[in-house]
Amino acid sequence: MNIRIQNLPPGVTVEELSEFIGASDEIEDILSSEAGNADNVIAMINANTSQSGANAMAEFIDGKYFKRRRLSTQALGLLTE
Repeated sequence: MNIRIQNLPPGVTVEELSEFIGASDEIEDILSSEAGNADNVIAMINANTSQSGANAMAEFIDGKYFKRRRLSTQALGLLTE
């Protein structure tokens, strides 16, 4: 599952994000990008968890402040038939 974090400040590092989120065995990778809008960095967390686990992680982060920026998160699931 992937969790998208929006409204991160420019220049944020993966190490800073990892420290902010905290240790978790479920987190496999964190990627960040300033493409499109350098003032609104987006990060994607790749987590080895269920949809409900990803929702819980997103809710835990959503609305928190990181370097005076209020974060917005969303758990992204895959649609299956």
